[in-house]
Amino acid sequence: MTKEETYEFIGDLAISLYTKKIKISLTALNTILADNGAEYGNNRGLAAGIGGAYRYWKSKDPVVHHAIAYTFNDKDGEPAWMKYE
Repeated sequence: MTKEETYEFIGDLAISLYTKKIKISLTALNTILADNGAEYGNNRGLAAGIGGAYRYWKSKDPVVHHAIAYTFNDKDGEPAWMKYE
């Protein structure tokens, strides 16, 4: 997957989970991405990827942007995008 395709995938997944009020860890997200050929390798790199997806969706679709902020959490339960905003 290209970076843009990965950001699109993260956004699509976030909105799907958000509609059901589901939050997931970066470890779970990395497993899902690995199954789709876009594994980040570690959660620190993935947190940076979430930050990129968050910024990518900011002007494109504010609902998806918000869903990313809500859905993906780091090991401390904090929103992952905040580490790289």
